[in-house]
Amino acid sequence: MHRRLLLFVLTSALALVLGFVTLPATQAMLAVRYAGYWFVLVATIWFGYHLVRSLRNDWPAIRAWRSWWRAGLVVAAGTLILHVHERHEFKIVADEVVLQLTAQRMHFAREAGVVLRGYDYAGNFTPFMVTIDKRPLLFPFLLSLVHDLTGYRVSNAYALNAFLSLALLTLALLVARRIGGWGAGCTVVLLLAGVPLVAQNACGSGFDLLNLVMILLVWWLGMRWSDQPQNDDRLAAFVLGAVLLLQVRYESVLFLLPVGAVILYLWWRSRQIRLPWALLAAPLLLLVIPWQYNVFKVLDSYWQLGSIQGATTPFGLRYFYDNIGHAMNFFLDFDGLQPNSWLVGIAGPLGVGFFVLVLYRHYRGIFRDRPDEAVYVLFILGLLIHTVFMLCYFWGTWDDPVIRRLSLPAHLLLIFSLIHIWPRLVATPRRWIISGVTAAIYLTAFSLPTEAMHRYDQENLAARATNWLGAFTRSLGDEPVLAIDNSSGLQWFLYGKACINPWLLSHRVPEFLFHWQRHTFSQIYVVQPVGIDAKTGVPFVSADDDLGPGIQLEIVKQKAFSPIYLIRLSRVVSVDEAKLKAWADARRKQGKGEGPLLLPISGSVEVNQLLEWLRQLP
Repeated sequence: MHRRLLLFVLTSALALVLGFVTLPATQAMLAVRYAGYWFVLVATIWFGYHLVRSLRNDWPAIRAWRSWWRAGLVVAAGTLILHVHERHEFKIVADEVVLQLTAQRMHFAREAGVVLRGYDYAGNFTPFMVTIDKRPLLFPFLLSLVHDLTGYRVSNAYALNAFLSLALLTLALLVARRIGGWGAGCTVVLLLAGVPLVAQNACGSGFDLLNLVMILLVWWLGMRWSDQPQNDDRLAAFVLGAVLLLQVRYESVLFLLPVGAVILYLWWRSRQIRLPWALLAAPLLLLVIPWQYNVFKVLDSYWQLGSIQGATTPFGLRYFYDNIGHAMNFFLDFDGLQPNSWLVGIAGPLGVGFFVLVLYRHYRGIFRDRPDEAVYVLFILGLLIHTVFMLCYFWGTWDDPVIRRLSLPAHLLLIFSLIHIWPRLVATPRRWIISGVTAAIYLTAFSLPTEAMHRYDQENLAARATNWLGAFTRSLGDEPVLAIDNSSGLQWFLYGKACINPWLLSHRVPEFLFHWQRHTFSQIYVVQPVGIDAKTGVPFVSADDDLGPGIQLEIVKQKAFSPIYLIRLSRVVSVDEAKLKAWADARRKQGKGEGPLLLPISGSVEVNQLLEWLRQLP
């Protein structure tokens, strides 16, 4: 054991040196591109091996279906509810498209990259430029496995999240059951199923649902290990599960704190340090995380600080006060404009407050006599730290349509804190019936109507426009086309279509003319957001999307996503070479992204126009 402890120290030191010192930023990014897939593959296979071995003694309990079939029905019903009212489509455009492109490259080339430029060549879509993305690799890796098994389809991401929604409710039930029995587990399932935000992410193709699943999975594995601290398979499954958890979202690294605390606590309690090979190798399996962080060093714009006026650093206490206000706007909305559960928003903070009080008064007994509850408590504390950290994020406005998903781990904090203190607040043996019935009534009376109305996703115009455009792209089949798209260009690559933006066109006019004259593409489509002046009714295109008089367009279709905002899809019917070159010269002098942007209902001008439109309704 002394040798293994020394080896653990050496592997940790080696991981720190390799991760933060040895490789320059550009080489570290190349390491992620070409080795990232294999790192995650090794960790996943190793995790699966130890998970199966650790579950061998549980098969008799699983076969005794009479003890759990009612809870199974609740999980099945909750999963169905999550998928009844939501459309299976993109919800968070930037994240989901890039995650799908990463999975595409993992499937086709076993590299962790994103296509930024590609063309159809002899019937095959060929990438011409691939870069490294900032998003961790576990979700695209799992999606690439689905592609491997069933063939490449964009819709595979929705199937993966459908399975993960079942896993989410199952694991939530298992974690809560260890504290309060089947009644506590069913209550948690109903509370989670009653959060429209969970349903929204379950029907999208993002990585936020996987984040919840991995948190609960590692949480449950830690509680199982506390039952048998001498079982190396349970420890290895717990550690390797944590390795995978840390590669779901950027801030998932914070869960090193509860995971490390659990390991130290159970070592202390059993008076023995156990170091299976999985724990020795864990620091090396995490090398991808510091390597990938170099993306932020090379491209500082990845922090997106320009998205919020006045933001100068990604995290800071100065953001906390405003973000608390936005969080309250989210949790305490009662009119369906937020995909929230105000039941969780009201009862959850009370649960957190009582949890802190109970822990302060009884922590000695918990950590001395009840190791499974101690692990439970450590993970709630980890979620509490995570929630405070995310409220210090410069873009931590949880009532924003794009940012709401960051509140999902906080939902686990609120719900599981409430479950922990509920038996102490309600002494009657029927307490779990009371809580379960209350959650079921809320789900039926408030959550389902909110999901059916979909008022909370109507303002996410980018997602609606992208899904509409995706339907058109799919209808093209194998037709070789070129798109000129300034807002959703990456989506075309998902379907094997070439795409450039107006800024790139202004720099490659001779190349564009070369292929226009040779009819390389059966059609050239142009996608343009169009604003409508509410007073005059005159449509206008922003300077960034206008292609000038050198390209004549014919409208194919267009769709309005608000009274003053629509997307126009046109085809190029003729090109005037001289006028196009003159436009390109002017555009290059203007610079990239410096023209007036058309922002859908986000500034005072657009709001005033919308109010004018509303006043003029007959």
